Amino acid sequence: MTARRLRRCASAVALAAVTVALTALDGYGQPVASETVVDIRVHGNHTTPDDDVVAVAGVAVGDVVDSDVVDTVTRRLEASDRFETVEVRKRYRSLTATDRIALVIVVRERPRASIANPVVRALARIPRQSMFLPIVRYDEGYGMSYGARFSLVDLLGEGSRLSAPITWGGDRRVALEAERPIAGVVVDRVRAGGSHGRRVHPYFGVDDRRTRFWAGADRQLAPGLRLGAEAAREEVRFRARADRLTRLTVGLEYGGLSPGAFPRDDVRVSAALERMAVAGQPAAIVRPRIDAQAFKGVGGQAVLAARVLFEGASAALPPYEQTLLGGGGNLRGWRVGSRVGDRLMAASVELRLPMSSPLSIGNAGFRMFYDTAAAYDAAQSVRDARFLKGAGAGVFVTVPFASVHLDVGHDLRGSLRLHAGAGFDF
Repeated sequence: MTARRLRRCASAVALAAVTVALTALDGYGQPVASETVVDIRVHGNHTTPDDDVVAVAGVAVGDVVDSDVVDTVTRRLEASDRFETVEVRKRYRSLTATDRIALVIVVRERPRASIANPVVRALARIPRQSMFLPIVRYDEGYGMSYGARFSLVDLLGEGSRLSAPITWGGDRRVALEAERPIAGVVVDRVRAGGSHGRRVHPYFGVDDRRTRFWAGADRQLAPGLRLGAEAAREEVRFRARADRLTRLTVGLEYGGLSPGAFPRDDVRVSAALERMAVAGQPAAIVRPRIDAQAFKGVGGQAVLAARVLFEGASAALPPYEQTLLGGGGNLRGWRVGSRVGDRLMAASVELRLPMSSPLSIGNAGFRMFYDTAAAYDAAQSVRDARFLKGAGAGVFVTVPFASVHLDVGHDLRGSLRLHAGAGFDF
C-alpha cells in the first residue's frame, strides 16, 4: 500500500513538472524566459543622436526585459512625436543563447525632431509645413477675384491641412479652414471653418455680406462615391435685413471613374438635401439639389455630354438665397441674373471635340452646346415655368490647377453674349 502511494505521488510530481515545462515554452518550443539586452543599434536618425533615441526608447544595455519589449519600445518612440515611422526589431545573439538579444531601432524623423521641447519643436516645423499659393479667379456675374491661400500641412496630424484663403476684388473673403483624415468606422474625414465675405448680388445690385461657421464629416463608400454631412450657422446682411440661418446638409457625390476634366463613357452625379431655418420664421425650408451629367464617346475623341440640374425649395426663399438664372453655369446666351427664382430647372447638351492628345497633362478643345433653363417660384409648377433657351460654341483649356473657357452664346432672340471663366487655385 505504501509503495502504491509512493508511485502515485511520483506520477503527480512528474505531471506537474511537465506542465510547468510546457507552460514555459512558446509555440516554437523556446523557453519564454526573461531576456537580457546586450546591444542596441539605431538607424535612420540624422539630427537626433543615438543616445537620445535610446533614452526615449527607455531601454539600455544590460536591462532584463520580457517578450513585449518590441511593442513597448515602439509605443514609447511613437508617443514622443519625434518620428514619422518607427520599427523595432529583435535579434538573438546566437542560436543557443536565446536569452541574450540585440534591439535594432529604425526611425524616420519628423522635421526638427532634435528639439526636445514639444511646443518649440512644433513652432520650428511651421516653415517647412507651410505653403503660400496664389488665387486668381474670374466668376461670371461677380468679376475677378485675386488673393492667396496660406496653408499648414500635417499640423493637426498626418494628412491634415489648416489653411487661410484671402481674396479681394469681386469676392472679398477671408476664411480659416481645417480638415483632417481620421481612421474611423463611420467617417474618414472631418472639416470645419469660419469665413466672412462680401460681394455684390448680380441681380439686385446690392452688397451681400455673410459670416459663416461650419463643421462637417465625410466618408468614402466606394471608389468615386462619397457621403458627406455638414452643419452651418450664418449671419446675412442684405439691404436692410439681417438674418441668421441654420443649415443642415446631407449630400452624396459620385465623381465617376474617368480621371481628369474630360470624362468619356462615364457619369457624374451629386445630390444634396438641405434644411435651412431662418431665425424668426416658423418653418424651415427644405432644399433638394440634383446635378447629373453623362458622357458618351461618339467617334474618335468626340464626346457627347448631357446635363440635368434641379434646385428646389419647399417654400419661398429670402431674396439673397434665390437661384440665379443665366451665364455659363446654367444658361449660356443670357447674362447671370437674367432671372431669379426659388427653384431652378436646367438642361444642356454639348458636343465636345478635343484638340489635345489623350496622353497630355491637360485638355483643350472646342464645343458646341444647347441650353434651356427656367427659374420659378416655390408655389409654381415646373410645367407652368417659362423656359429660356440658348445655343452657341466655345473653347476650353484645362491644365493642373488652372482652367480657362470662352463661350459665345445666342439667346435665340437676336443677341449674342460672351461667357468667360478662369481660375488658378489650389
